[in-house]
Amino acid sequence: MVEKATWNVWQLGIGFFFNFFAFNSQGFIEEVVIDSASADQKINNHAGYYSLAIIYAVFTAANFIAAPIVDILSPKWAMVVGALCYAAFQVGFLFLNEIYLYASSAVLGFGAAIIWTGQGSYLSQNCTKATTSRNSALLWGLSESSLLGGGIFLCAIFGATSATTLTPDIINVLYAVFTILAVSSAIIFAFLQAPVFPESRNKNDYADLIGGTFKLMVTKKMLLLSIVFGYTGIELSFWSAIYPTCISFTRQLGTNTNLFLALNMITTGFGQGTAGLLFGLLGEKLRKIGRDSVVLLGAVVHLLAYALCYMNFPPDASLKQTDDLGGLLYPNISISLIIGFLLGFGDAAWNTQLYSYICDSFPDKSSQAFAVFKFYQSGLSCAAFFYSPVLQLQWHLAILTKSAILASAVYFIAEAIERNNAASKASLEHSLKNSTIAYKIDEDDQNSGILSLTFEMNLRVSQA
Repeated sequence: MVEKATWNVWQLGIGFFFNFFAFNSQGFIEEVVIDSASADQKINNHAGYYSLAIIYAVFTAANFIAAPIVDILSPKWAMVVGALCYAAFQVGFLFLNEIYLYASSAVLGFGAAIIWTGQGSYLSQNCTKATTSRNSALLWGLSESSLLGGGIFLCAIFGATSATTLTPDIINVLYAVFTILAVSSAIIFAFLQAPVFPESRNKNDYADLIGGTFKLMVTKKMLLLSIVFGYTGIELSFWSAIYPTCISFTRQLGTNTNLFLALNMITTGFGQGTAGLLFGLLGEKLRKIGRDSVVLLGAVVHLLAYALCYMNFPPDASLKQTDDLGGLLYPNISISLIIGFLLGFGDAAWNTQLYSYICDSFPDKSSQAFAVFKFYQSGLSCAAFFYSPVLQLQWHLAILTKSAILASAVYFIAEAIERNNAASKASLEHSLKNSTIAYKIDEDDQNSGILSLTFEMNLRVSQA
């Protein structure tokens, strides 16, 4: 029988599957949808990028208040509210309007802050040190397998048409389904059970809780990890929106590039799911070889993906529809799908290990720690979406490559510090334990001596 904590993580993952089936699917096609809708001049053709930038800008700022909101509402109800914010954004595409798009993007950004902070807190409260790696991988595999489901759904829709643009009828079908799924995820979150290991904390002073987030943010450990968190934000913006746009805009791949975009979503989801399943099954072995080894694997996989992307796509592929050739190769759909798999696998490698690291390192400050993580991640995602409308593909790849190398080096340093701290703590506890034992032995010896002296005196008195 599945233990309660594991079942809680399963249900949490299923809720995130539904929500991000919708959001990740729309993220892959949002700029394409906007580009199609801009033909009648009612909306800016790069409004999709600007919308995503607003989402991540508000997400970044809202992380500062996410921890107390989650604390007040509880992780469960914070995630319910967050999912409804996602639904409010999705429904706007049924009557596409630029003002509502930007306003609902801000609402979604707020919802994202509390849903992710709530997720991290709820996960932490259902884990022990022995289960953090397994449960983190399980949750990541379930939530990111939404890419597989979303890709299959988009394949069914785009396979029925060969048009390079999306008609209003197709857009309405897509976003009606996305809205229903977002509401469904809120219902799933509403039925979550109480966590097995709830945090013990005085819930009176929320100013202290916000202050605690700021204090944690400027600690040496968090300042060091900010580089790693930031990289996950840059690569998130790339695989979730910029790279899919490259596929859709590269005409040399074929006539129905939107179908290829959906296939890429499937391979990205397969990469995410494969990594999540692999790291979940190898949970105990991964603890022995170290999280840094998995992060190194993720970095190598990402660097390979960036190299292939440079070779396979033209420089303007992220900006507009183009008939140009790739940097070194003729654009090839098979290579494009391999890149999608590598991007997904690498993203899962980074994020599962960061989740595990945070749960282990900040067990009593999980809300604040995940809020800081998401602050840096969303902040860099926001920056990437702001420069996306003007930056050619090769510059994206140059930024990603340098960031991946730097983040890998920093993560190795952070893990080394963590291991040294753990070893010092264990050594101190061992010394204290030995001192306590020695004190007890000495105390026993003294008591034995007193008893012996008392017996001898009593014997002499009786003989007299």
